[in-house]
Amino acid sequence: MDSPSDAPANSPRPTSMWYDRQWYAVLLIALVIRGGMGYAQLDGLQDDPDSYRKLARNILWVHSFTYNDPAEPTAFRPPLYPLLLAITSPSHEVRPGEVLALHTVLGLITVGLTFYWARSLGLGRWRSLAALLVTVDPILLNQSTLVMTETLATCLAILTLVAISAMAATAEEENSEKISSNLTIRAANVAGAVALAIYCRPTFLVWAALLPLAISLCVTTWRHRLIAVASYSLMLIFLLVPWVARNWLVFQAPVLGTTHGGHTLLWGNNDSFYEYLKSGTTPTWDNEAFHNGFNERHPYEHTSASELARDRSAYAEAIESMQANPAMAAYSCLVRLTMFWRPLPHALSAEESPKVTALRYAIGTWYVVQFTLAIAGLIALGPKLAKPGWLAAILLMASFTLVHLFFWSNMRMRSPLVPILAVLACAGIDWLFRALRKR
Repeated sequence: MDSPSDAPANSPRPTSMWYDRQWYAVLLIALVIRGGMGYAQLDGLQDDPDSYRKLARNILWVHSFTYNDPAEPTAFRPPLYPLLLAITSPSHEVRPGEVLALHTVLGLITVGLTFYWARSLGLGRWRSLAALLVTVDPILLNQSTLVMTETLATCLAILTLVAISAMAATAEEENSEKISSNLTIRAANVAGAVALAIYCRPTFLVWAALLPLAISLCVTTWRHRLIAVASYSLMLIFLLVPWVARNWLVFQAPVLGTTHGGHTLLWGNNDSFYEYLKSGTTPTWDNEAFHNGFNERHPYEHTSASELARDRSAYAEAIESMQANPAMAAYSCLVRLTMFWRPLPHALSAEESPKVTALRYAIGTWYVVQFTLAIAGLIALGPKLAKPGWLAAILLMASFTLVHLFFWSNMRMRSPLVPILAVLACAGIDWLFRALRKR
């Protein structure tokens, strides 16, 4: 593949990205597309499907991470996204325009980091295409017009991958006296990025536990590997302790993620969903009766204790359903796997309009082509997938797939993987072009 910088042959060292005109051109295109799409769909930012705006407003108004006033602390949602909404809201109202500005900035950062990551992995010739694929990705475009975490989660995922690739550059400094201190700093950077990702979406916890496998490959000596992994682990623990300690004080329990996990596990593992998988004829499962039934059995009393009790009850009911019907539990895992990786958006109604059907199939075609190129990229890369940057990316895809085998799943939940798929697709294109040249 090309050199990471795609610099001229007589260039003694890679050109800085700040002098790369393509980078500015891509960011300008991303600004127009993401900003324009958000402005055109500004009404979508009025809604608050997951109550993140409500949490942000209470941070501003009540000065507490709570749904209610008087304040009763919650951990039902992760804290970073509502905190960012609050910080970036001069009006203290979290207005749609302010959310649009935040999402546009996060989108630009994601696109710019994808450009840089593609360069660092040796795909300098295709760096702009990788960034543009992320810019126009249907999932990210849709989620950028909603008050939900996908835009931030994707940004933090690629930030972590860039931090790992930067850490891998320490291999060139093996003979330097500063290698140990550089490793410590770069390992801390990786821990900081993935900690932010966990505070945005707890699904990243599994990836964080696997990342030492990639980090240990950044250097060749066991001493330096120990330094790198220890620095990463200690910094990650240090950054996660405040949330765990806060939750211990609130719930008298060490909640590491959120009190929402039981709900999402039960959502995909209950008798109603299993019955739908056996005999359902509608395009989607009508889960209203399921949610109403759970709320009747475990009413929310607007207290922290009630919130934790509901989460534990949901976990218990989900495990009970899985144990009572292991065959359907296994089949539902397969269904969730297809829900997570399906290229075609699910039909929401049996009577959808021809326009919506055409749009769904256009999106499905997009992802079929991208997945095909990404598979070609995996084949072309071969042994290179063992390098730290690629290994970290593969671990992210594997961890998200594993988590959503059991917890509720759909296409939007793979949004943090979009930059990886885009760069893999470019690796596939590079391989095809080289094959055509040889012919």
